[in-house]
Amino acid sequence: MASTSTSVTPVPKKASPMDKKIGFIAMFISATGMGLVGTLARPSTPINPNTGSSYIIGDFLAAGRMMVGCLGMLAVIIGLKKLDKLRNSRVSFAVVAGGLSIGISLALYVSSTLMTSIANAVFLIYTGPIFSALLAWIFLKEKISLRNTFFLLLVFLGMLLTIGIIRWDEGIRIGLDLAPNPQMPNKALGDLFGLGSGIFYGLALFFYRYRSDMDSEVRGFYNFIFGAVGAIVVMVFRMRFIDDTNPFTVMQPVNWAWAAVLFVVCGFIAIGSLVVAGKNLLAVELSTVAYWECVVALLLGLFLWNEPISLFGFIGGVLIIIGGLGPVIALISSRKQSEDYPSHIDSSNVS
Repeated sequence: MASTSTSVTPVPKKASPMDKKIGFIAMFISATGMGLVGTLARPSTPINPNTGSSYIIGDFLAAGRMMVGCLGMLAVIIGLKKLDKLRNSRVSFAVVAGGLSIGISLALYVSSTLMTSIANAVFLIYTGPIFSALLAWIFLKEKISLRNTFFLLLVFLGMLLTIGIIRWDEGIRIGLDLAPNPQMPNKALGDLFGLGSGIFYGLALFFYRYRSDMDSEVRGFYNFIFGAVGAIVVMVFRMRFIDDTNPFTVMQPVNWAWAAVLFVVCGFIAIGSLVVAGKNLLAVELSTVAYWECVVALLLGLFLWNEPISLFGFIGGVLIIIGGLGPVIALISSRKQSEDYPSHIDSSNVS
């Protein structure tokens, strides 16, 4: 009985306090890296010479991001001399589930973009942050203030505008295109993959809120390991039932070179930062900043791929920036007030 009590009670005592500043910085880095996925995935993905369309290897790219991230995080752990923490760490359900969820989500998402419209895929994965905030509210009893609710709704509305769910076409049009499309024979499956990516993305953000007692580098290492497992599961499913394309037989040296950049920037850096952010921010705060990815993708599309931005898309980007920066500005103002308050108390005591 004594051993049972000692194994349970230390966890809350070891739990690290949240560092909001680090959390927001990490989340902006993560969202920026995630926003680069589309730009780096294009040259990483070979074109089928017979059809002129891209091969469906998004799940492999997701698995590569996880495996390179795992190696990178292991190097960081060795460099910081934290191998003892890695050996003595307790891997719990939340650690495993968080890694599996992010790996499955990213593998489903990239595959979804190749089977359905980009607007559908982006909208469906970005139901995830809303789902995460609701889960944290129900199970973790995290309070969602009116201010944070406003910021979250603001960035969600901005996302709908940037991807064209809300658009101007001889009047305001609102809608998600779920109808069959002869040009997209796997559209229904792509929409299903998109929905799955959103659910698992929300679960990943939710599970990152657990085990704040675990060292960030150690948590990141396990997150990448189980993320790779999740992505590989999706790849095996895809090759068995949907498309048997083997990435090792179709990728050319130039594709591998771009994929290496993708693995480091969008894997090790972006997903590694996401783990740090999850340890230091509430779920609703994670959710608001996560939509910054849409702005990054929008700007890259404009400057690198000559993709025009509509007026509604521009307004959506502004809303995302305002909503994403809102919690940061609120944090800065609250810290300033807390710094001013003690000085006021001291002066009153002196008088």
